[in-house]
Amino acid sequence: MPLDVGGRPERHGQANTPDAGDGSENGAPAFPAGGGTTLARFDRPRGSGTTLAVIADPHLTPADRGTFNVYHRTKQRFQMAVADTHRLDVDGMVVAGDLTKDGTSEEFALAAELLATAPEPALSVPGNHDLTPWSESSPAAFGRRYAGGPYPVTREIGGVPVSLLDSTHPESGGSIGGALDATALQKLANDGVTAPRIAVVHHALAPLPDPIDAACPEPQYRLQGPAATADALADAGVELVVTGHAHWPYATTYRGLGVVGAPGCSSFPPAYLLFHLDSRGTTVSIVPLADEAGLTEAYEFAVTDPRCGDAIRQAVIEGYFGRFPVVDEMEDHVAADAPAATWIHQ
Repeated sequence: MPLDVGGRPERHGQANTPDAGDGSENGAPAFPAGGGTTLARFDRPRGSGTTLAVIADPHLTPADRGTFNVYHRTKQRFQMAVADTHRLDVDGMVVAGDLTKDGTSEEFALAAELLATAPEPALSVPGNHDLTPWSESSPAAFGRRYAGGPYPVTREIGGVPVSLLDSTHPESGGSIGGALDATALQKLANDGVTAPRIAVVHHALAPLPDPIDAACPEPQYRLQGPAATADALADAGVELVVTGHAHWPYATTYRGLGVVGAPGCSSFPPAYLLFHLDSRGTTVSIVPLADEAGLTEAYEFAVTDPRCGDAIRQAVIEGYFGRFPVVDEMEDHVAADAPAATWIHQ
């Protein structure tokens, strides 16, 4: 049985998990109980029953512990997400950046070990923690290993084009900000893909929701030139953009695009996303990766973080998770053939 940093056993199961959005801070924080819940329903893109899993910001490390990222759980949470994607028989899996904690050879070795067990295709875009001036990988090497070629790369997953983009700039000396340069956007527009597509990129495109935006300065968390970038993505046929970096689940529309921010795999709330595309549009579900004790542990680390703790506490008290779905563009609210997203037992 895994132990938390205080030596207490992490309990298993879902008993006494609080109701979504009840605003309680007593015991485990409010979060979707008893299974996955719908984060958003978009009118587009559409498909024929494709299911894509997106795992964001796992920050894999074989040895570190604690902090906002709950480092001692990173391997466990990633393994749980991979196991669940097999159970749900997804068409593919994408990591939305920060696969590793610091881009070391030991961390990349752990990532390789875990990704070898994932459903194929298992792809990744880089995050600012993966590609730094001191990391063990380069943009070209990362693209070859995790996308099959230099970014931008478009892969068909279950009949749906998914474009993988690199927003990191390791040459900037370790800045955590991001951008998509004109060359990459032009390559995307000229890659011959004519079908509507999903784009995955690490840094945020749209404004972050209140109150999390107060803890995430735009120069560090949003793509540079977001309006022009969004327009270029739309011109290339992108209909939905999926991002990581902020470690927070949200959905919105921005300049005609659907935009989804993925939660961190290990940080509060530890979860991953499922995208189910059918003839009516795309349903986005958030799937928890922790039981009551694990969720509480992640919350305790989060609210004591000097950078974002106050914002996360405020979001929970105000019932943020009770507002889902935050985007609903479908007339019929029952997702056809969507896989059952259940609470994950450890």
